[in-house]
Amino acid sequence: MYVDRLKGLIRQSLFLLQATGKFSIHKGNETHLNIVRAPTKQNTVTMNARHVREHLEVSIGKMLTNLEGGEITQENALGKFSCSVEDHDQYIILKRDFETYDGEMAIPFSRQQPSLQMIFSINGQSSFNRSSSPFILSPKSHSLSFFNRFECKNLLQKGTRQQDITFGLSKSFYANFVANYLGVYDRLSSLIMQEQEFNTINEHIAIDAAIEGILNNILSCPFQGEMKSVFMREHIRALLALQFFHFNQVVGDRSISFDTRITKRDHDTLHDIKDYIDQNFLVPSSIEMLSKRFGINEFKLKHGFKVLFDTSPMRYLQYRRLTFSRSLLSDTDKTIKEIAHEVGYAHPANFTIAFTKTFGNGPLSFRGKV
Repeated sequence: MYVDRLKGLIRQSLFLLQATGKFSIHKGNETHLNIVRAPTKQNTVTMNARHVREHLEVSIGKMLTNLEGGEITQENALGKFSCSVEDHDQYIILKRDFETYDGEMAIPFSRQQPSLQMIFSINGQSSFNRSSSPFILSPKSHSLSFFNRFECKNLLQKGTRQQDITFGLSKSFYANFVANYLGVYDRLSSLIMQEQEFNTINEHIAIDAAIEGILNNILSCPFQGEMKSVFMREHIRALLALQFFHFNQVVGDRSISFDTRITKRDHDTLHDIKDYIDQNFLVPSSIEMLSKRFGINEFKLKHGFKVLFDTSPMRYLQYRRLTFSRSLLSDTDKTIKEIAHEVGYAHPANFTIAFTKTFGNGPLSFRGKV
């Protein structure tokens, strides 16, 4: 009877174990009971969310890289995501409208062919990261850049929206356009025709009424077929003409025939400087101090840093400080005045202006975000 009661207790225990997890019994000289807990509901939800995010990042990244005509539209717990590509003969039109509810995303994509990129922010800021360098296009602004090739990530912060439209122009399109303007905007045209890279995302300019009107016409184009192609082509040319006007001063002042080669020693030194800034961004720094500390002249420092990381040492230092201030806003109860002082701003107003220009929203909008 004792044995029967013991067997009953064992069967009852095994039944309870089966209900809460997986188990196995191995026979031998001794009986071993191995219990594998079933995944909790929270862990399952976390794994599913991660899988959905990774799948979405890969899908959108593939579309941004291949630039084949098509559209992705999806809404889930992470947010709303819409991405479409129109592949025309001499240009592509890329539309992005991403709105995140929960969590951050980093969508990897690349280009392997030379392209003139016109980016227009419609709503929210557009954030990218290339070779650890941040590029941020503020809301209602535009940029003009030329890339031979690149790899980067489209960054999406929690609770934000990115809506923009990009026109990628082939060489046949911009060469024909430049031929008509060469001599008027000769320096900018020469940069493009010599296929020398330049990037104005961090030097973006606000969208004016003329550009806004052309964009509205493009986004509400009433035509189809060949008429649409003609309509789009002429409007893109008009946009490009306005961008040449705006960015000729920004880009045209740069040297055209500079030597971008960097010695291995300088290359290693510049990376050491970047690492130093990453680890000591709250320490007061200047070009003169960095130059003396690392034994590199100021010209090589500024020029080489720009070539390697597409930004200046001081701009990168400011970005690291402002990124840190964003975490202080979300994770601490410090006042804006205290945070401004901690990241090197004597006056909170100057901190607010720099913060808003960098992230598209003022410091208060990040207060309490996790």
